[in-house]
Amino acid sequence: MKTEAIQEVREVRFWHRISTKEKALFYEHLANMVDGGVTVIAALHSFLDKNRNVKMEVEIMNLLVFVESGDSFSIAMKKLPSIFDKREIAIIEAGEQSGTMQRSFVSLANELRNQEELTSKVKGALTYPFIIVLFLIGAVITIMTYIIPKLEPLFMDTGVELPFATKSLIFTSHFIQGNFLAIVILVIVALLSFQAYSKSTFGRRSLDMLYLKMPVIGDVYRNFIIVRIASTLSLLLEAGIPIIQTLGLTGEASNNVIFQEKIEKISKKVQNGKKIAESIEEVDPNFQAFTQDFYQIIAAGERTSTINKVCKKLAAQYTREVDSSINVLVRFIEPIAILVAGMFVLWFAFGIFSAVLKITETVG
Repeated sequence: MKTEAIQEVREVRFWHRISTKEKALFYEHLANMVDGGVTVIAALHSFLDKNRNVKMEVEIMNLLVFVESGDSFSIAMKKLPSIFDKREIAIIEAGEQSGTMQRSFVSLANELRNQEELTSKVKGALTYPFIIVLFLIGAVITIMTYIIPKLEPLFMDTGVELPFATKSLIFTSHFIQGNFLAIVILVIVALLSFQAYSKSTFGRRSLDMLYLKMPVIGDVYRNFIIVRIASTLSLLLEAGIPIIQTLGLTGEASNNVIFQEKIEKISKKVQNGKKIAESIEEVDPNFQAFTQDFYQIIAAGERTSTINKVCKKLAAQYTREVDSSINVLVRFIEPIAILVAGMFVLWFAFGIFSAVLKITETVG
């Protein structure tokens, strides 16, 4: 019966996702259960009882099968790379070796919650401009495919020479109606092409560089990445992961090709005996990726052998920077979105009322 249930979940899990929040809840549940003296296997079973995400259910069932078959928790996680990343596996593995699994679960839960909270702030800030653009697109389609075709015969029957604004409205309406399917296909092809381009090595690198150089948006994006880097460094160093492995995992966790390449170069220099701050200065002398504050605080942390603590402070500091940058970004984007919507409304109003005024004057 259970096999059938798992098979049913697997057939539909393509339409489901495991959010960062759900993973945080998973680690938090394990931390609480293990802290209470419950075994990891029993904790996994109890999590399945309260879980409502079908994709999460099947993945945890697979994890449970591996653990019950004799695998350690970290080895079982390695068999599910689509769910657990290398950073999480390394922290759990370190917890297993040091006998601090509960602390590893707590650290991961806190880290993922902070990550989810920061991501939600960024998405929330962009929601209002996105809604404006969405309504604008809907308004354009409605006006051009329904309203203008209804008004066009009234203008044409008068035989009056229509103003340019009115002609441009009618021309745009004809173009959209006559090529609507082609426009839809073109948009879909463009989106799919962009997606394929963004997944290619060259495309991803170009886009990552572009995002970092964009005005206003670049500051938010860079600060967001630095938060991920600082928090990952703090998390891995506290777990006792060796510095070279920590830097490698941090580069991957940055989710940015430019930063990952620089961190790989930093890692090689550290492997040759140099300090992290010194390596950052050599790899990024003009601080185009890392900020000068980041470099200075890392240098101070290395001098006092408290780099894991200063990385935690850096993450908190740059989280505040992201909050501040988001406010600037919203103030920058909202007026532009409103201006574009206003220009369309003005074009439509002027095109209609100028035609009505001219017809009235001619008839009068």
